[in-house]
Amino acid sequence: MVYLDTSVVVALLTPEERSGHALDWFAQSRQPLISSDWLITETHSALGIKQRHHGLRSEARLAAGEQFERLLQGGVELRSLDRDRFHEAAALLLDPVLGLGAGDTLHLAVALHSLCTELASFEGRMQQAAAALGMRPALE
Repeated sequence: MVYLDTSVVVALLTPEERSGHALDWFAQSRQPLISSDWLITETHSALGIKQRHHGLRSEARLAAGEQFERLLQGGVELRSLDRDRFHEAAALLLDPVLGLGAGDTLHLAVALHSLCTELASFEGRMQQAAAALGMRPALE
């Protein structure tokens, strides 16, 4: 299974330098895609930031939000965040080598609990941490 990070989702939904790579990967992906409920909040936050600071028009933000809902309905399985995942994320935060913030450790805690073997992310530090935890990159 592949854990889907917000960085890839946002590249799928809005024009970015990495959007072509994300779209090609997504079109060819055949493995089950897993993420957490945190993806909902984080994606809408990223879209808001793009609108406020990077010129994403209101209509484009609305369209991206609708496309996001279709993406979720089309096969991304969202895992619930229970208290144990928050404790697992907190334990990951204790490792200074990983060097991650709360949101990324929460994603990784869900990925590890879900037995995902790959991580789809454009965030270098998160990819390094996932590799240290035994996950392979889904995007080259």
